[in-house]
Amino acid sequence: MNNNKERKFKVTNTGLIRWAGLFAILAGILYIVIQFIHPADNISSVNSDSWVMVACLTVAMSIFNLIGIIGIYTKQVEESGWLGLVGFLIFSLFWLASTAFSFIEAFVLPMLTNDAPEYVTGFLGIFGGNESEVNLGVLPALAPIAGGLYTLGGLLLGIATFRANVLPRLAAALLAIAAVVTLAAAIIPHPLDRLLAVPMGIALIWLGYALWSGREKNIKNLSNVSLEV
Repeated sequence: MNNNKERKFKVTNTGLIRWAGLFAILAGILYIVIQFIHPADNISSVNSDSWVMVACLTVAMSIFNLIGIIGIYTKQVEESGWLGLVGFLIFSLFWLASTAFSFIEAFVLPMLTNDAPEYVTGFLGIFGGNESEVNLGVLPALAPIAGGLYTLGGLLLGIATFRANVLPRLAAALLAIAAVVTLAAAIIPHPLDRLLAVPMGIALIWLGYALWSGREKNIKNLSNVSLEV
């Protein structure tokens, strides 16, 4: 009976991880597509249908990333050690913050364009590095914090995944590099800096496909067979 329960748990766990991989693939695709269809960051765009659509897609993408990262970490929870845990937690915090900000962009800012246009303009300038004419409270301080979470979380999770050697190591290296590359946004003018998100999207698709296809399991099985022979 215990063996049957363990087998059922393993099957269920494997199935959930595979579905998490699919979410990581979708997140990576959306992350890339959004960079090319995102409207201009100005108040005239906020009331447009395209703005709301892209903001809603970003909310979905952020949630998909959370699910995908859970699958990536769960697949290598023992092998990645404390470094994987720290990277997973920090990277997850960024996507939680992204979900919150994107929700505001989709459902709050459009309602404020007429009554508080200065506030909307100031909010849009947070990530563009523009100073606001109104008091936004702690919001401007959240931008560099979010950037730090993205860079540090992606870097640590990428390094931990590379060291764990459970998922493709090249994909793990790309994840770490893609996180660090975003630092170049400080010298690349907006919105050209959106292109820096493309490597991260590719890394997420790659890792997600490895989870979904179970390719890493096949590699392990082949190595075990060769050792037994």
